[in-house]
Amino acid sequence: MTEDVQVNEAQVKPTSSISRIWIIPILVLILGGWMVYYQWKNQGPLITIELHSATGIEVNKTPIKVRDLDVGQVKKITLKPDLDGVLVSARIDASAAHLLNENAKFWVVAPRISFSEVSGLNTLLSGSYIAMSANDKGKEKLHFKALERPPVTPPGTPGLHVILRSDDEFAYKPGDPIIYKGFKVGEFEDASFDIEERVVYYDAFIEAPYHKLITQNTRFWDVSGVKLLLESSGLSVQTGSLETLLANGVTFGIPEGVPKGEQVLDNAFFTVHKDSAAASDARFKVAAEYLLLIDESVRGLTVGAPVEYRGIEIGNVIAINSFPAVEGNILQRDYPIPVLINIYPGKARQPDTEDGLKAIKQTIRNWLSRDLRASLRMGNVLTGGLYVDLQHFPDEESNSPIEVINGYEVIPTVSNEFTQLTQKADAILDKINQLPLKEMVENVQSAVSDMKKAALSVETASDDFDLLIGDIDAKALNNNLNQVLISLDSLLKNYSEGGLNQSEIKETVDALQDTLRNIQPLLLKLNQAPNSLIFSSSSSSDIQPKAKRN
Repeated sequence: MTEDVQVNEAQVKPTSSISRIWIIPILVLILGGWMVYYQWKNQGPLITIELHSATGIEVNKTPIKVRDLDVGQVKKITLKPDLDGVLVSARIDASAAHLLNENAKFWVVAPRISFSEVSGLNTLLSGSYIAMSANDKGKEKLHFKALERPPVTPPGTPGLHVILRSDDEFAYKPGDPIIYKGFKVGEFEDASFDIEERVVYYDAFIEAPYHKLITQNTRFWDVSGVKLLLESSGLSVQTGSLETLLANGVTFGIPEGVPKGEQVLDNAFFTVHKDSAAASDARFKVAAEYLLLIDESVRGLTVGAPVEYRGIEIGNVIAINSFPAVEGNILQRDYPIPVLINIYPGKARQPDTEDGLKAIKQTIRNWLSRDLRASLRMGNVLTGGLYVDLQHFPDEESNSPIEVINGYEVIPTVSNEFTQLTQKADAILDKINQLPLKEMVENVQSAVSDMKKAALSVETASDDFDLLIGDIDAKALNNNLNQVLISLDSLLKNYSEGGLNQSEIKETVDALQDTLRNIQPLLLKLNQAPNSLIFSSSSSSDIQPKAKRN
């Protein structure tokens, strides 16, 4: 019976040590770790940007953009150790990491309104952001210093960058225009002052296709505002475009008679001249310098005034009493004022080379030994501007030695026509001053006084005459005239009634004529010898007195 009974034994199996419920958290943990790893592996680098201030910048909100595309975000803002600004830490996307190099530039885009520009108005609603210039060439860099203002020329704009140099009192700021024939073809981007050279360097950009106009022979000059120039040649007004009237600007060109030359590369150097004339003269490389000793006034003569020979400009004045050419000073009466001039071989149709310079010097030397002289002449009566005129004066002494002072050959000077006229006028005035003007004036005053007295006497006589006329009895005068007329009338009546007739009057007149004829010889004799009525008419010799005989 016991054999028939089968005993069923329980099988013991091991249970799982981890519950299935943990599968989901483990999967979530693995997925989160993978995401963290993926984010860490694919995140871009962390960069540091130096800013002057954190105005408008917010952590985890302010984006970093390239061409208006977000490529990063600000993560942290701290003060610089020297308190000279702030340090902004920003995370850049890995897709834009290759743009982080030494050529990358950052700047804050915010609303800007100034005299020369209006920009960033789109950030009034969206807020400020940090812009980045895109350039994938250069060494990697993670620390940057932001620009104080946005660059004038957008990155990637085709054109040409040039560097302009100026040692004059020009003041250009970023955004000022570069004009060519009235068109705006470029702008100033930046300016820096070199303390050692004491000159200002400007970074400028010429847009395409106008950058092809910039060659080795191109010259730049200032066209800011309105220039009113009173020169020896007269009055001239120079203006640029409407933009340069409101702000400063420059223009450029190739001097007349100069070939175009080859195109230049980026960052070529050019000098900004004060005007087109100075830019044109800059093409001349060599010049001969001469010294003038002026004994008269140099009022009206300025640096840059032309030097002419027979009416053709061949040089200009480069210095007036600004160097010790001769001993003494201006306070001495006989001190000549030194004036330094130059003569360009290129303006005298000579090569602008050392050979042309030697030819000019030899020609001037030959003329100086004969009759070449310099004088100051008035170029314009209104402005009073003077220029230096070189002419031949045959009457001057010839074969005189050439004077050299401090290495400069001296060109003798003569007084100009205006000075000679002034001297003659001064001599005439001196003679007039020597006249006894006081006595003459007193005599004139005395004559005028006598004339006044004579006029008063005439007036008195006229009054007396008027009184005399007034005293005449006109009625008595009329009565006398009437009596004369009555007597005459009675005489005529007597003649007509029985007085002497016409025949009797005629006989009386004839008898009177016969009597006059008879006494005419007597009258002639009395006329010739009035004493013939007293003395005898017989002629006898006059008795001559005789002396007593001894």
